[in-house]
Amino acid sequence: MRPLFLFAHHPHLDREWPFVAKRMIARLSELGELRVLNAASKELLHRQADLSEVWGLAWFGGAFTAECVAAAPRLRVVGGITDNAGYGLPVEALAARESPFIDATRAWGQSVAEVALALALGALRQIPHWHGRMARGDPLWEFEYAQFCDNPDFVNGDLGTKQVGVIGLGAIGSCVARWCVALGSTVRGFDPFVPEAAVRGWGVEPASLDRLVDESEVVFVLVPPTPSAKHLLNRERIGRLRKGALVVAVTRAHAIDMAALRERILADELAGAFDVYDVEPLPPDDPLRGRANVVHTPHIAGRTRDANLRVADVIAEDFARILRGEAPQAALTAEAMRVRTEAVPVRGA
Repeated sequence: MRPLFLFAHHPHLDREWPFVAKRMIARLSELGELRVLNAASKELLHRQADLSEVWGLAWFGGAFTAECVAAAPRLRVVGGITDNAGYGLPVEALAARESPFIDATRAWGQSVAEVALALALGALRQIPHWHGRMARGDPLWEFEYAQFCDNPDFVNGDLGTKQVGVIGLGAIGSCVARWCVALGSTVRGFDPFVPEAAVRGWGVEPASLDRLVDESEVVFVLVPPTPSAKHLLNRERIGRLRKGALVVAVTRAHAIDMAALRERILADELAGAFDVYDVEPLPPDDPLRGRANVVHTPHIAGRTRDANLRVADVIAEDFARILRGEAPQAALTAEAMRVRTEAVPVRGA
């Protein structure tokens, strides 16, 4: 007998993640019988649909609680996106059932990591500024030095020659760190929740946050907005960054004391490369705009078709693994949920 899947689909999904629904329907239909619920209501999910025979739930609409789990005696697995908030998931009820939650939050990791790397390269070589000047028709081609045209006041040139620090070594930061190693950078990483053996295996040196700040020319801040991450890069550490250093921020600005960073950027002491900000949308008259020491994008790092498709794929592929009796790869652990929702001690910070 083919397992029954329910895809609880809120209409907002088609605006927020426009390619997910079609991919999810296609992938789950390959695995078993599929029912799609228009879960536009905020009612508890089991009051919107009969869950009694549901084996797997792709949850993108409706309130999902322990009461819903109790109403679904055959439920073996749930998948969806928690981002960093958890959205009130009934973690304990699912754990008691030994039904994992497949968290597709990692789906946009590759897209975000690539933008982080692109922002760093763009800042080092001032690519957006050169493009803007050429697009405007500014007279170019004559440089003060024939074989040098970067900004000498800030870190510049090849990323592969730089001392790089990566704060946060999750799905995004691990990609950035490994890519910088591949380019030739000396990379130090800080993440108290990733085993040091894994970090060293990437060719990255685990370091305390203070050492990372003191020794880096380029600092990537790739930390989700968890309670423990607030202002990891605080005013004191920002003040210690070497003059001309580059700070790259994607995911969220939560881990950065942006007031302190703004002061040093506006004083032309540091360079910034941002996809995220302390105020979003960034106001048209914000002083970070239009500066030679800043490159930025409007929080679009993860907004790709590829990331959309991976949301469905992460869930469907783990559902298939469980059907085959294999362990899922993207199951949300109780420890991960604790770190996302509670203030926990951070070693090395």
